[in-house]
Amino acid sequence: MHPWLCSVKPASPLGGFAWVKGSTIGVGSHGCVFKALDKTTGKIFAVKQGILDDGNGGGEDQKYRERLEAELTICKDLIHDNIVETLGFEYAENHLYIYLEYVPGGSMSKVLHEFGALNNNLLTNSTAGVLQGLNYLHTRDPPVVHRDIKGANILVSLDFTVKLSDFGCSKRSSVTTSFTTIGSIPWMAPEVIQQVDGYGRKADIWSLGCVVLEMATAEKPWGNGAFENVMAALRHISMTEEVPPIPASMDDAGRSFVRSCLKRNADERPMSWDLLSHSFVKDAISELGRTF
Repeated sequence: MHPWLCSVKPASPLGGFAWVKGSTIGVGSHGCVFKALDKTTGKIFAVKQGILDDGNGGGEDQKYRERLEAELTICKDLIHDNIVETLGFEYAENHLYIYLEYVPGGSMSKVLHEFGALNNNLLTNSTAGVLQGLNYLHTRDPPVVHRDIKGANILVSLDFTVKLSDFGCSKRSSVTTSFTTIGSIPWMAPEVIQQVDGYGRKADIWSLGCVVLEMATAEKPWGNGAFENVMAALRHISMTEEVPPIPASMDDAGRSFVRSCLKRNADERPMSWDLLSHSFVKDAISELGRTF
């Protein structure tokens, strides 16, 4: 048993009770995420099952293990309404199981694909929720930089509460900078691609602006099909002075919010706590009643 093993709610597969594996939520090269049912309490939760060593990966297995354990180190202590809760974890044979809150609405990207762009009310409330989760991360000691904010990593509950998920790219650092390019290109800040002076919390702010555009248009930031290939996207985002287009359908407050996030010079972008009082989200945050 790994020394990190903690008590879990619901308890782990090795905790002396029965749980049943349900349908698969997602599959990756080193593991999967699936639903599970606690047969004692009836609680449904999610399980992220990571294969730590399949005997064929060599150095890649070790890198994946380090990344998964780094993710666990960060997310196991995070408690916020707008962040997917980590319920517990356990090592069993060559697997690491991370037990997570199950969010039945699926990802924001899937919601947008099925139902289209959000109306202004849902857009405002969802932006406020993402911002509050991000502000919680950015004000930890030391701060947490998510580094992969996008619709696919935002889950939606049945009452449309949004929750940040997937901390596989995240970094906890007292200086809050990183020299690793991780994430999804259309949501990446210019400095992430350039890697000149590292990047930190301000890169998440750029990605926040991109997510607002994604929710407002049901398209990727910059627009679907904006770039011919990956290299064209990298070159355009890192080397031009352009920013993703802001749709005219957004109201003035929303456009102002996005413009403040999408400053190409990271020093000119606000911090998360500065944005909490922006007119676009201020009323929604007041109604939600939590800003930290």
